[in-house]
Amino acid sequence: MRLWFKIALLNTVVVIILGIMLGLAIREVVVNSLRAEITKKGESLARNLSNSLANFILLEDHYEIQEAIEEVKNTEEDVEYIFVTGKEGEVIAHTFGKGYPPDILEWNPISKERKFSIQLLSTEKGLIRDIGIKVFEGLKAEVHLGISEDRITLTLNRIRNTVIALTAFSILIGALLSFIISRFVTKPLYKLINFIHELRPQGFGKKIEIKTGDEIEELSETFNKLSLELKEYKEKIEESYRQMLVTEKLTALGRLSAGLAHEIRNPLTSIKVLFQTLRENPEITKKDIEVVLIAVDQMEELLSRFLRFAKDAHLTISEVYINSLLKHILKLIDYQLRKKEITVLLDLMKLPPVKGDSSMLQQCLLNIILNAIDAMPRGGTLSITTKKDQNHIVISIADTGSGIPEEIKNKIFDPFFTTKPDGTGLGLSIAYSIIKLHNGEINFESSEKGTTFYLKLPIYYA
Repeated sequence: MRLWFKIALLNTVVVIILGIMLGLAIREVVVNSLRAEITKKGESLARNLSNSLANFILLEDHYEIQEAIEEVKNTEEDVEYIFVTGKEGEVIAHTFGKGYPPDILEWNPISKERKFSIQLLSTEKGLIRDIGIKVFEGLKAEVHLGISEDRITLTLNRIRNTVIALTAFSILIGALLSFIISRFVTKPLYKLINFIHELRPQGFGKKIEIKTGDEIEELSETFNKLSLELKEYKEKIEESYRQMLVTEKLTALGRLSAGLAHEIRNPLTSIKVLFQTLRENPEITKKDIEVVLIAVDQMEELLSRFLRFAKDAHLTISEVYINSLLKHILKLIDYQLRKKEITVLLDLMKLPPVKGDSSMLQQCLLNIILNAIDAMPRGGTLSITTKKDQNHIVISIADTGSGIPEEIKNKIFDPFFTTKPDGTGLGLSIAYSIIKLHNGEINFESSEKGTTFYLKLPIYYA
């Protein structure tokens, strides 16, 4: 639910509650005022009518009495009925057209101690206020007027309709004003929310300008400071990561350099033997030149591979073919494999490319493969398999070493954790970071028969 809608809804509820409270307050005041007015008017009518009927009651002139009460009944709209009792308390005149009710004398009896009595009656015609007054003290002659409260009911209905109309109008105006005002309030908030949504790692350091002169402006300034701090923190992390990557790469280069020296020695030996022969036999043949050129090409290829791996790594996103990367790595470590008498079993399925940094992925795979070689000091089998699994490719690298001890399985990806005397403890940690950086997964299985690492990377769809 949007904030502007909540504000408008809250204002609507407040207006409704205030309207109800105002209506009830007005109703109470109006009802009390009207009842007081009607009662006062009824008392006045009763007293005047009593005085005018006194002689007719003593003379028992029922005709004049009836004429008098009929005249009052017809001229006063609030009077619902009038009845008069004689000296003995019997009904001698009334305005009920079809006869008076049999219990009429019980409606509002006047005690001997009082001369006046008012009683609110609930009838079929609504609420009626019966006002009774004694005509003579000591006699039972009384005059009773029934004052209808229809006027009060009609007035209350008009007030209710007016309050409802005013409330509805207030709700409409209030909702409109709430919407307009809330838009001014929520517009900078929405701007701030959009800024937060855009505050991804690539957007660290961005600023948002909100000039409202209130807490929202203070909040935006706080987010601006946070954005700058996140940018600085991200740069420090990236620099630390690059340093770790360089450190591990240098370690790997040190291990590869022994193989490189051995591989270069073979073509150099061929060239050396050829030139020693030339000292004794200065004539050089085309075949001798071919031998030198082949040896030079071999050294150039070896050095090119080594330098491609050794070059400074900058994050460069491109299409990476994992099978080609694995074959290139195996050529780099060919000397280590032959030296330790390790057999390589390749089962590479034809795969689509992944999207990533070729140098980083090469570093990751090399680290895991070198770990597998270290796990087989007396030789063994290195099995490398690739396959497609829905929208991912899966690389498995298995060795036939002695496995990873159970007590350190949850530590092997920790930075600087190593069981090798000359190890840096960064190889698997960097491999883990690189895979996660490429939105992939890395896990392993290990037993006494060896260890298998599984790497899962998303397929790149152009």
